Amino acid sequence: MALYEFDGKRPHVPVDSFVHPDAVLIGDVKIGHECLIAPGVSIRADFGPVVIGNRSNVQDNAVIHVYPDSRVIIEEDVTVAHGVILHDAHIKSRCVIGIGAIVLFNVVCEEDVFVSVGSIVPKGMHIPAGKIVAGNPAKITHDVTDDQKMMAKAGIDYYRDLCKKYLATMKAIT
Repeated sequence: MALYEFDGKRPHVPVDSFVHPDAVLIGDVKIGHECLIAPGVSIRADFGPVVIGNRSNVQDNAVIHVYPDSRVIIEEDVTVAHGVILHDAHIKSRCVIGIGAIVLFNVVCEEDVFVSVGSIVPKGMHIPAGKIVAGNPAKITHDVTDDQKMMAKAGIDYYRDLCKKYLATMKAIT
């Protein structure tokens, strides 16, 4: 894995989390337990901290960055799907950020929020718990159903198992 110290701050990755060798973590990054950070992920905590909670996953080619005097917080049991961009956001527990979504400065997603595929969540938006947002700019469209919450939980469990399998079996072929 590509971990880089920056300005005296080093990424912290516990032994029960998997960071793919082609992911890049720079500076003040703290990864929780049983997390999976996929290939091509870029997490730049050069201006401020990035904290990722237990059992969360950040999928291929997602980008997470912070402006000066800000932070990114991703709480527990969160899925950040392929190609997502997060900048200075607070993503609370059990959220799903859909493929290719862009979550801009000072956005807060309360618990159990779903951001639909390809949505652009505008600066400063506060999304109440249990809501789905979609579009450009993203708007609240409806409530997250119990079935959707169960699917999100199943996804977290799947990625926890995948994390363990990567730690146990992945090896480079030379």
